[in-house]
Amino acid sequence: MYRTEKKMRKIMSGLALASGLFLVSGLAHGSDAVSLRQYALDHPHQAPSDYVYRTPRVFPPEKAGINFSWDWLPGYKKTVMPAETGTHLKLRVRELAAQLLAGSKEPVAGELQVTVASFVNLDRMYETSALGRYLGEQMLHELQRVQVDAVDVRMMPAMQISEGHGEYALSRNMSELNYTHHADAVVAGTYAVADGQIFVNARLLENGTGLLLSSSSIVFEMDGVSAAMLKDASQPMKTQTYEVKIEDFPSSKEVAKR
Repeated sequence: MYRTEKKMRKIMSGLALASGLFLVSGLAHGSDAVSLRQYALDHPHQAPSDYVYRTPRVFPPEKAGINFSWDWLPGYKKTVMPAETGTHLKLRVRELAAQLLAGSKEPVAGELQVTVASFVNLDRMYETSALGRYLGEQMLHELQRVQVDAVDVRMMPAMQISEGHGEYALSRNMSELNYTHHADAVVAGTYAVADGQIFVNARLLENGTGLLLSSSSIVFEMDGVSAAMLKDASQPMKTQTYEVKIEDFPSSKEVAKR
Protein backbone atom coordinates (compact mmCIF):
# COMPACT_ATOMS: atom_id res chain seq x y z
CA MET A 1 0.00 0.00 0.00
CA TYR A 2 2.81 2.40 0.91
CA ARG A 3 4.71 1.63 -2.34
CA THR A 4 1.56 2.16 -4.38
CA GLU A 5 0.89 5.52 -2.72
CA LYS A 6 4.50 6.58 -3.22
CA LYS A 7 4.35 5.58 -6.89
CA MET A 8 1.16 7.57 -7.36
CA ARG A 9 2.79 10.63 -5.82
CA LYS A 10 5.66 10.38 -8.30
CA ILE A 11 3.21 10.10 -11.19
CA MET A 12 1.22 13.11 -9.99
CA SER A 13 4.41 15.10 -9.50
CA GLY A 14 5.53 14.25 -13.04
CA LEU A 15 2.16 15.31 -14.44
CA ALA A 16 2.36 18.60 -12.56
CA LEU A 17 5.79 19.37 -13.98
CA ALA A 18 4.84 18.34 -17.51
CA SER A 19 1.70 20.45 -17.53
CA GLY A 20 3.72 23.66 -17.36
CA LEU A 21 2.89 26.73 -15.33
CA PHE A 22 -0.28 27.03 -13.30
CA LEU A 23 -2.02 30.06 -11.93
CA VAL A 24 -2.97 29.92 -8.29
CA SER A 25 -6.15 31.87 -7.72
CA GLY A 26 -8.88 31.90 -5.13
CA LEU A 27 -8.46 31.91 -1.39
CA ALA A 28 -6.13 29.48 0.31
CA HIS A 29 -7.60 26.94 2.69
CA GLY A 30 -5.86 26.14 5.93
CA SER A 31 -3.51 28.10 8.20
CA ASP A 32 -0.36 26.86 6.43
CA ALA A 33 -1.39 27.95 2.94
CA VAL A 34 -1.45 31.28 1.13
CA SER A 35 -3.17 32.50 -2.03
CA LEU A 36 -0.77 33.70 -4.70
CA ARG A 37 -2.79 35.83 -7.11
CA GLN A 38 -1.17 36.55 -10.50
CA TYR A 39 1.91 34.55 -9.62
CA ALA A 40 3.17 31.70 -11.77
CA LEU A 41 4.48 28.51 -10.23
CA ASP A 42 5.05 24.97 -11.41
CA HIS A 43 2.91 23.18 -8.83
CA PRO A 44 -0.89 22.99 -8.94
CA HIS A 45 -1.35 22.56 -5.20
CA GLN A 46 -1.62 25.23 -2.52
CA ALA A 47 1.72 26.65 -1.39
CA PRO A 48 2.69 27.02 2.27
CA SER A 49 3.05 30.57 3.56
CA ASP A 50 6.86 30.69 3.23
CA TYR A 51 7.04 29.00 -0.18
CA VAL A 52 7.80 32.24 -2.03
CA TYR A 53 10.95 32.75 0.01
CA ARG A 54 12.21 29.18 -0.36
CA THR A 55 12.32 28.78 -4.11
CA PRO A 56 12.90 30.84 -7.24
CA ARG A 57 10.16 28.93 -9.04
CA VAL A 58 7.58 31.48 -7.96
CA PHE A 59 7.90 34.79 -9.79
CA PRO A 60 5.79 37.85 -10.54
CA PRO A 61 4.90 38.71 -14.17
CA GLU A 62 7.48 41.51 -14.47
CA LYS A 63 10.27 38.99 -13.75
CA ALA A 64 8.96 36.28 -16.01
CA GLY A 65 10.77 37.47 -19.13
CA ILE A 66 9.94 39.90 -21.91
CA ASN A 67 7.92 37.35 -23.87
CA PHE A 68 5.92 36.07 -20.92
CA SER A 69 2.18 36.60 -21.09
CA TRP A 70 -0.57 35.77 -18.65
CA ASP A 71 -3.15 35.64 -21.43
CA TRP A 72 -2.90 31.87 -21.88
CA LEU A 73 -3.14 31.01 -18.19
CA PRO A 74 -6.65 29.81 -17.32
CA GLY A 75 -8.79 32.25 -15.40
CA TYR A 76 -6.46 35.22 -15.84
CA LYS A 77 -7.76 38.49 -17.19
CA LYS A 78 -5.21 40.84 -18.72
CA THR A 79 -4.99 44.18 -16.94
CA VAL A 80 -5.72 47.08 -19.28
CA MET A 81 -4.62 50.57 -18.37
CA PRO A 82 -7.55 52.98 -18.09
CA ALA A 83 -7.69 55.69 -20.73
CA GLU A 84 -7.30 58.33 -18.02
CA THR A 85 -3.72 57.20 -17.38
CA GLY A 86 -2.53 58.57 -20.72
CA THR A 87 -4.64 61.71 -20.30
CA HIS A 88 -2.91 62.43 -16.99
CA LEU A 89 0.48 62.49 -18.73
CA LYS A 90 -0.88 64.88 -21.35
CA LEU A 91 -2.17 67.25 -18.66
CA ARG A 92 1.19 67.17 -16.88
CA VAL A 93 2.88 68.44 -20.04
CA ARG A 94 0.23 71.17 -20.22
CA GLU A 95 1.20 72.23 -16.72
CA LEU A 96 4.88 72.21 -17.72
CA ALA A 97 4.14 74.47 -20.72
CA ALA A 98 1.99 76.83 -18.64
CA GLN A 99 4.82 77.28 -16.14
CA LEU A 100 7.26 77.91 -18.95
CA LEU A 101 5.17 80.68 -20.50
CA ALA A 102 4.20 82.23 -17.18
CA GLY A 103 7.83 82.45 -16.05
CA SER A 104 9.06 84.32 -19.11
CA LYS A 105 9.93 88.00 -18.56
CA GLU A 106 8.89 88.80 -22.11
CA PRO A 107 5.71 87.61 -23.84
CA VAL A 108 6.30 84.55 -26.00
CA ALA A 109 3.05 84.22 -27.94
CA GLY A 110 3.12 86.44 -30.99
CA GLU A 111 6.72 87.51 -30.33
CA LEU A 112 8.97 84.48 -30.64
CA GLN A 113 9.21 81.56 -33.01
CA VAL A 114 9.99 78.48 -30.92
CA THR A 115 11.08 74.95 -31.73
CA VAL A 116 11.12 71.97 -29.36
CA ALA A 117 13.72 69.25 -28.82
CA SER A 118 13.11 65.74 -27.50
CA PHE A 119 13.52 65.56 -23.73
CA VAL A 120 16.61 63.61 -22.70
CA ASN A 121 17.90 61.62 -19.75
CA LEU A 122 19.40 64.04 -17.22
CA ASP A 123 22.42 61.77 -16.65
CA ARG A 124 22.98 60.90 -20.32
CA MET A 125 22.23 63.89 -22.52
CA TYR A 126 22.18 61.90 -25.77
CA GLU A 127 19.81 59.26 -24.40
CA THR A 128 16.07 59.57 -24.86
CA SER A 129 13.06 57.27 -24.99
CA ALA A 130 9.44 57.16 -26.10
CA LEU A 131 8.68 59.23 -23.01
CA GLY A 132 11.27 61.86 -23.93
CA ARG A 133 10.01 62.04 -27.51
CA TYR A 134 6.41 62.28 -26.34
CA LEU A 135 7.22 65.10 -23.91
CA GLY A 136 8.71 67.10 -26.79
CA GLU A 137 5.84 66.20 -29.12
CA GLN A 138 3.18 67.23 -26.61
CA MET A 139 5.07 70.39 -25.67
CA LEU A 140 4.98 71.45 -29.33
CA HIS A 141 1.21 71.03 -29.28
CA GLU A 142 0.76 72.88 -25.98
CA LEU A 143 2.75 75.86 -27.23
CA GLN A 144 0.78 76.11 -30.44
CA ARG A 145 -2.47 75.71 -28.50
CA VAL A 146 -1.78 79.00 -26.71
CA GLN A 147 -0.85 80.85 -29.92
CA VAL A 148 2.94 80.47 -29.74
CA ASP A 149 4.56 80.26 -33.19
CA ALA A 150 5.99 76.73 -33.01
CA VAL A 151 8.38 75.35 -35.63
CA ASP A 152 8.70 71.61 -36.32
CA VAL A 153 12.20 70.95 -37.69
CA ARG A 154 11.17 67.45 -38.81
CA MET A 155 8.99 68.69 -41.65
CA MET A 156 10.24 67.66 -45.09
CA PRO A 157 10.37 70.22 -47.93
CA ALA A 158 7.99 67.99 -49.89
CA MET A 159 5.66 65.19 -48.92
CA GLN A 160 6.67 61.64 -49.69
CA ILE A 161 4.08 59.14 -50.89
CA SER A 162 4.53 55.40 -50.62
CA GLU A 163 2.03 53.25 -52.46
CA GLY A 164 0.33 50.83 -50.13
CA HIS A 165 1.63 52.60 -47.04
CA GLY A 166 0.76 56.29 -46.86
CA GLU A 167 1.83 59.90 -47.16
CA TYR A 168 4.70 61.28 -45.10
CA ALA A 169 5.49 64.85 -44.08
CA LEU A 170 7.84 64.31 -41.10
CA SER A 171 11.24 62.64 -41.01
CA ARG A 172 14.41 62.31 -38.95
CA ASN A 173 16.52 61.47 -42.00
CA MET A 174 18.69 64.53 -42.65
CA SER A 175 18.94 63.74 -46.37
CA GLU A 176 15.21 64.49 -46.52
CA LEU A 177 15.18 67.65 -44.38
CA ASN A 178 16.25 71.28 -44.50
CA TYR A 179 19.47 71.99 -42.65
CA THR A 180 18.45 75.47 -41.52
CA HIS A 181 15.29 76.70 -39.80
CA HIS A 182 14.30 80.03 -38.37
CA ALA A 183 13.55 80.08 -34.66
CA ASP A 184 14.22 82.63 -31.94
CA ALA A 185 14.27 80.12 -29.10
CA VAL A 186 14.21 76.41 -28.38
CA VAL A 187 12.55 74.38 -25.63
CA ALA A 188 14.95 71.79 -24.23
CA GLY A 189 14.08 69.41 -21.44
CA THR A 190 15.39 66.63 -19.24
CA TYR A 191 13.88 63.86 -17.16
CA ALA A 192 15.19 61.73 -14.33
CA VAL A 193 13.75 58.67 -12.60
CA ALA A 194 14.29 57.85 -8.94
CA ASP A 195 12.35 55.77 -6.42
CA GLY A 196 9.27 55.50 -8.62
CA GLN A 197 9.14 59.25 -9.30
CA ILE A 198 9.77 61.04 -12.60
CA PHE A 199 11.33 64.51 -12.45
CA VAL A 200 10.90 66.63 -15.57
CA ASN A 201 12.53 70.01 -16.24
CA ALA A 202 12.10 72.26 -19.26
CA ARG A 203 13.74 75.52 -20.24
CA LEU A 204 13.23 78.09 -22.97
CA LEU A 205 16.64 79.07 -24.37
CA GLU A 206 17.44 81.96 -26.67
CA ASN A 207 19.15 80.77 -29.82
CA GLY A 208 22.67 82.00 -30.36
CA THR A 209 23.26 83.11 -26.78
CA GLY A 210 21.82 80.22 -24.72
CA LEU A 211 20.20 82.81 -22.44
CA LEU A 212 17.65 81.18 -20.16
CA LEU A 213 14.38 82.95 -20.90
CA SER A 214 12.19 80.74 -18.72
CA SER A 215 12.08 77.37 -16.98
CA SER A 216 9.58 74.95 -15.49
CA SER A 217 9.50 71.63 -13.65
CA ILE A 218 7.08 68.93 -12.55
CA VAL A 219 7.30 65.71 -10.53
CA PHE A 220 4.88 62.81 -10.86
CA GLU A 221 4.63 59.18 -9.87
CA MET A 222 5.59 56.59 -12.46
CA ASP A 223 2.61 54.58 -13.72
CA GLY A 224 2.19 51.79 -16.24
CA VAL A 225 2.13 54.14 -19.22
CA SER A 226 5.24 56.14 -18.34
CA ALA A 227 7.10 52.95 -17.35
CA ALA A 228 6.34 51.37 -20.72
CA MET A 229 7.50 54.50 -22.54
CA LEU A 230 10.83 54.43 -20.69
CA LYS A 231 11.67 50.85 -21.72
CA ASP A 232 13.09 51.71 -25.15
CA ALA A 233 15.64 54.24 -23.87
CA SER A 234 18.62 54.51 -26.23
CA GLN A 235 21.21 56.90 -27.51
CA PRO A 236 22.73 57.30 -31.01
CA MET A 237 26.08 55.80 -30.07
CA LYS A 238 26.66 54.18 -33.47
CA THR A 239 24.33 56.33 -35.50
CA GLN A 240 25.61 59.30 -37.46
CA THR A 241 24.20 62.56 -36.16
CA TYR A 242 23.80 65.87 -37.97
CA GLU A 243 23.74 69.50 -37.01
CA VAL A 244 20.61 71.48 -37.80
CA LYS A 245 21.27 75.19 -37.58
CA ILE A 246 18.53 77.18 -35.91
CA GLU A 247 19.27 80.82 -36.59
CA ASP A 248 17.62 84.03 -35.52
CA PHE A 249 17.00 85.56 -38.93
CA PRO A 250 15.61 89.11 -39.06
CA SER A 251 11.87 89.12 -39.66
CA SER A 252 10.34 90.72 -42.73
CA LYS A 253 9.13 93.61 -40.53
CA GLU A 254 12.67 94.30 -39.30
CA VAL A 255 14.03 94.20 -42.86
CA ALA A 256 11.35 96.69 -43.96
CA LYS A 257 12.33 99.09 -41.17
CA ARG A 258 15.94 99.05 -42.33
